[in-house]
Amino acid sequence: MSDLRGPGPRILVIDARILTPDRDGGSLRLFGVLRILRKLGYRVAFAASFPESFPPFCETLAEDAARLESAGVELPCHAARIPVDAHLRHDGSRYDVVWISGAYVASRHVREIRALAPQAALAFDTIDLHFLREFREARLTGNVNRVKNALKVKRAELAIARAADVTVVVSEKERATLAAEDPAIRTWVVPNIHEVSTSPPPFAGRRDLVFLGAFTFSPNVDAMRFFAGSVFPEVTRRLPGVKLHIAGSDPPDEIRSLASFDIAVTGYVADLRGLFDACRLSIVPLRYGAGIKGKLLLSMGLGVPAVASPIAVEGLPVEDGSDVLVASQPAEWPALIERAYTDEALWNRLSANGRSLVARHYSTEVVEESVGRLFELLTIEASRRRAKSDA
Repeated sequence: MSDLRGPGPRILVIDARILTPDRDGGSLRLFGVLRILRKLGYRVAFAASFPESFPPFCETLAEDAARLESAGVELPCHAARIPVDAHLRHDGSRYDVVWISGAYVASRHVREIRALAPQAALAFDTIDLHFLREFREARLTGNVNRVKNALKVKRAELAIARAADVTVVVSEKERATLAAEDPAIRTWVVPNIHEVSTSPPPFAGRRDLVFLGAFTFSPNVDAMRFFAGSVFPEVTRRLPGVKLHIAGSDPPDEIRSLASFDIAVTGYVADLRGLFDACRLSIVPLRYGAGIKGKLLLSMGLGVPAVASPIAVEGLPVEDGSDVLVASQPAEWPALIERAYTDEALWNRLSANGRSLVARHYSTEVVEESVGRLFELLTIEASRRRAKSDA
């Protein structure tokens, strides 16, 4: 078991698996939150609902665990593969706050958290509102079974939100969505965290398009199938010689099969900055999803303009034509890509505005303020509960 006797408030974070911030946006965001908590002086422990992980992530389990430990995060369940409930039975009373990620993981552990760590304030991190994503996929596919599943997910997600002391969302848009469902749900916005490039390479030295996405996430698979089949042929007619780089971990066979003379399926890329510094334009053709899109914010922060779908920009304070170009209909994609790819003045404006927007809303400094205030309130609530219990 972990040594949790040191000074300072103690936080337990529970997610499905050991984080892989180099491979998916959800892990990157949470890893950033953990580093902020350590900087603010909190003792942070991390437990995986699935201690041995699952394919394909189990292949890098040792390296991923070492990354967390190097950031000062304790892994009380990792080495001995101790289940979350066993750790809570032994050490649950020591925690001031329990942060649990995602509706599925929360549904597995929320009862035991309340029973074994009753003094702890409970924060439910939605990551994104899963039921929104499920409903949108059901509508796109016309699959009745998906509609039934979306309703099931919605009931579970709202029940967990009502049981938590605070429900964490990534945007004001999702805060409003939850408020419309139940105004009594207490919410807090903790968005994605992204770096901002101070001097990205200029327009002239760049070429080609890039898409980034973890392909264990179905909206990314759908986006590339749609774009490669319905948009990219017209793009290559308008921009002869342009190539599309499809980057991201764990592409399935249906994505690998898209590789051709003008489409490169790169898979996992260790040096994302190098890739984005070489490409002229980012594309984000998501047709369903929820939350805010880390791939778009990463691109904007690195100074690479983007053409994106309405779903891709949802929840972001962007202005179409100023910060990003939004393709509202499939037929709009080729012309907008051609415009952003060839108009240097427009490209420079989008690049500068995108970096400015990320710096104002999604930098570590901005998110640190939100995280700090949230955990200050949560630890006060835990102290109140401990005092009440001791009285």
